[in-house]
Amino acid sequence: MSLIELKTFLAVIEARGVSSAAINLNMTQPAITKRLKNLKMYFEIENLYTRKNGEFIIGEEAKLLLPFAQNVVALEENAKKEIKNYTHGIKGKIFIGAGTTWSLGDLPKAIAKTSEKFPNLEIDLNIEAPDLLLNKLSQNEMDIIFARKPENLSNFDFIHLRTDKFLIFASSSHPIFDRDISVKKLSKYKWTMNSAAKQTEDIFFNWFNSRNIEKPVISLKTNSLRLALKVVQNSSMLLFTASPVDLAPDTSSLSQIKIKDFNLKRDTGIITRKGYKSHFLEELLKNIRK
Repeated sequence: MSLIELKTFLAVIEARGVSSAAINLNMTQPAITKRLKNLKMYFEIENLYTRKNGEFIIGEEAKLLLPFAQNVVALEENAKKEIKNYTHGIKGKIFIGAGTTWSLGDLPKAIAKTSEKFPNLEIDLNIEAPDLLLNKLSQNEMDIIFARKPENLSNFDFIHLRTDKFLIFASSSHPIFDRDISVKKLSKYKWTMNSAAKQTEDIFFNWFNSRNIEKPVISLKTNSLRLALKVVQNSSMLLFTASPVDLAPDTSSLSQIKIKDFNLKRDTGIITRKGYKSHFLEELLKNIRK
């Protein structure tokens, strides 16, 4: 089994078939079929895929192989880039993704300082939902992401940087502050969630479910913290978000709702593909920890 066979396997999966992959790779179908046969023999896989009523269906064993193949190919590409950068000087482009709250902390300052040491490196920084970032990372469309710890670390490396607390906010003029605040009353209001991540939504609902309390209604989910703050300022909705939201602009007219047993937390940090290394990452990590 060779690297080229893994690349061919990924091309066939992406193209949903041998004929389309042959066009994309500028190869003959028999040549691709031969590579796939070698791959199947090496991993002892009976069927990489099947077709049912014209639909391309990936085999269960192939699904298991897929993330490992993606990591191997990504590592090979990163190795080539690192060697070239070492030989010719640091040049090129690095893709970084981050969740909303990371834009409020030390990340912008750390990126600014790190970029000074790599003047020929172009940085592409995207603020997006963690689930979307993880998907892009697995597809080799991102190099480094800052987000909560993935539930499954089999294909990722995680460096813990901080533990965030989940917080509840409302407009300072909200009527909820005129009376005793109970958990049951919280469930009666409509909510804004500053996250599009399923994991965050599960944490939110599980907290209410564990207390046998009616499931609240989330009226708005957004990965734009600024938008969420504006909505809460001008409505009776409550905001479920994570620290350090208090560093965000436009929070002066909001107040935190404190509940005695509301103590939800999450680990967040740097996520990369398994085995990913770079001089930029080492310097960035050093500047963040300062």
